[in-house]
Amino acid sequence: MEDDMPRIRIAEKEICSANLLKVQVGTNCPQGGDAGHGGRTLIRLVDQGGTAMQVRVDKTPSRDVGSVEILFGGDSECGTLIEALQFALDTLKSQVRSNAVVTEEDVDFQ
Repeated sequence: MEDDMPRIRIAEKEICSANLLKVQVGTNCPQGGDAGHGGRTLIRLVDQGGTAMQVRVDKTPSRDVGSVEILFGGDSECGTLIEALQFALDTLKSQVRSNAVVTEEDVDFQ
């Protein structure tokens, strides 16, 4: 991340089933508009063991993309993805509520 960009606090959780999946998520939103206003939201899914997972970004590696496709294979992966996304959703909703009432003095960009 560039030095002039605000950092976001990241929460993470490891979901254990027949596979192990770690989700990392965080946001500094709301920031009052589009990306030019500094708002950033991150979700990262990390295979911690046995996760059958494929990713395509416009079918080729690219920096600016129009679509992202994540393909998980198997029942366990479906279950752990659902749990990971629910955790991400709960975290982002909580952070958006908290960030909306935070004063400038309370902001932690570390």
